[in-house]
Amino acid sequence: MSVVAQNKASDVLSSAQDLLESHAKLISRVRQAQRNHRRQLRTLLPSPPSDLLNLPLIQSPLPSPSSSPSPPLSPLSTELQPRPIHRPDLPPAKRARLVRYTNYVPEEETIRNDYSQRYVDGGEWPQNWVLGAEPERRFEEYPKQQRLLSLKKESVDNHAVPSSYLPFQQLTTLNPYKFDVILLDPPFSSSFGWDELQGLPIPSLAADPSFIFMWVGSGAGEGLERGREVLAKWNYRRCEDVVWVKTNASSNRGPGTDPPTTSLLTRTKQHCLMGIKGTVRRSTDSWFVHCNVDTDVIIWEGDPDDPTRKPPEMYTLIENFCLGTRRLEIFGRARSSLRRGWVTVLAEGEEERVQELIRERAVCVPENVRRWEKEGWDETVKQLASIGGGKCVVPNTSEIETLRPKSPVRAGLMPGGGGVSGGVGVATSGGVALSVPGTTRNGRPPVVTSNQAGAANQLAVPPMMGPMGMGAMPMGVGMPVEMGGWPGMNMNMAGMGMGMGNMAMPMIGVNIDGMAGAPMWVGPEAAEGGMWEGGMGDGMIMNGMGMTMGGMGMGMGNVGMGNMMGSMNGMGMNQWNHGPYDSFQ
Repeated sequence: MSVVAQNKASDVLSSAQDLLESHAKLISRVRQAQRNHRRQLRTLLPSPPSDLLNLPLIQSPLPSPSSSPSPPLSPLSTELQPRPIHRPDLPPAKRARLVRYTNYVPEEETIRNDYSQRYVDGGEWPQNWVLGAEPERRFEEYPKQQRLLSLKKESVDNHAVPSSYLPFQQLTTLNPYKFDVILLDPPFSSSFGWDELQGLPIPSLAADPSFIFMWVGSGAGEGLERGREVLAKWNYRRCEDVVWVKTNASSNRGPGTDPPTTSLLTRTKQHCLMGIKGTVRRSTDSWFVHCNVDTDVIIWEGDPDDPTRKPPEMYTLIENFCLGTRRLEIFGRARSSLRRGWVTVLAEGEEERVQELIRERAVCVPENVRRWEKEGWDETVKQLASIGGGKCVVPNTSEIETLRPKSPVRAGLMPGGGGVSGGVGVATSGGVALSVPGTTRNGRPPVVTSNQAGAANQLAVPPMMGPMGMGAMPMGVGMPVEMGGWPGMNMNMAGMGMGMGNMAMPMIGVNIDGMAGAPMWVGPEAAEGGMWEGGMGDGMIMNGMGMTMGGMGMGMGNVGMGNMMGSMNGMGMNQWNHGPYDSFQ
């Protein structure tokens, strides 16, 4: 909004305020006149009309609703320093802001947010004043995002199976079925600790790929560290951390009444670690994940009847993110965990409460809730797969695909391929690398599958062992680099040799004879997710690579790197053996 528009808006607000003040004064004069007339009626007439005297006076106008986005001043500050509203010495714009914002200080041109002082004086936590934290008020100023959330909710509800449950003692009966999402809220006690939690058969229940969400406490103890260790034992890689920030708008009992802790700061949050198993690419696997629909912060007051209950919004966050329909919750509660589309493993003692709630037809129990059985689940899985086109996922729609946030385009990434300008590299220790001059590859060559292993075996030479010891290491490198047509990068390594005298190490020799024009491909479609995705390049074509033993010689020629990127991201070395993302990005 321009400065002129802001001034006009301020003038309009100021005029409206002046009009309201004039109206209030008029009402006050009318009410005073009514009192005077009734007083005269009582004194002048011998028998004053009681019906007329008992009529109510004209009502005072209601105060204007406050639209301040900031909290009011602290109680003590308000009592000690009354806030003057009528300031004729101020210009209209400042007078309007003074009326609208409770904490506006015209001399400082600031709006003071006394969050910390209100906590000291009244015990109110600062997060109580976050606007739009309730799910029903989320994204009020973003209609497209609201539309996306509405479509996601409708799609999940339409493809959700009836809620089912089983007691914790029967957890092992879920094997060999697999689940796309597992949610845990461990009930830690003197008889159940981290070692008992680690012993759960989670690895046998987790699909590949899949996700896990596990609540680990406020961070005051060892929850965050031990939680990561347990995820690693279960073959998950920690990739996110969802935080629940508690409010105390309705549970505040005054200053100094927070439960005592040994921490340096007042703990008002809980952590939920998120782990990933397998390989999931946010840019290509939109059939399974929709990223950035929600944030990693949940603001919720909590349940006064169940202090250990976690935010119900966690279910929505998981369903919006992961499209997998095989969802499992462990250590669920009868009153708050039963949900359509989920299998709930109840905590000890909760099964009896479920039966009671079913008999009472409690609102918290979904319709058609049933006890989990293998035969019924077999039929359910088949039904889910038929809906998702052979996969147990919520089908995507064109409108959701249009509205959902997409993966950002990484800096420097442009379409196009790389090429080579040809060359021969000769190693100083006898290794010779041959290549076809001028060969250019703009696409990814096909990946050799297990069915083609027979044809590929004739190119392999058994591993060769050399004598132990290391001598001198003469090394010569010649690299005339030719940059042409970014993002392609043409590199002609005219000669690169490395010699190590009598070095002992197992090596696999590659026979280049007959391989001219048949490059070796190392890229994202190799085994276990390939070398990297979006790290150094989209792949590497090595048209010739010779290795000999007898002092180890190595030669490289005609190396093509396509889709070079400006950002190396650590060259992706951490993802060599477990897919493209060590942390889900």
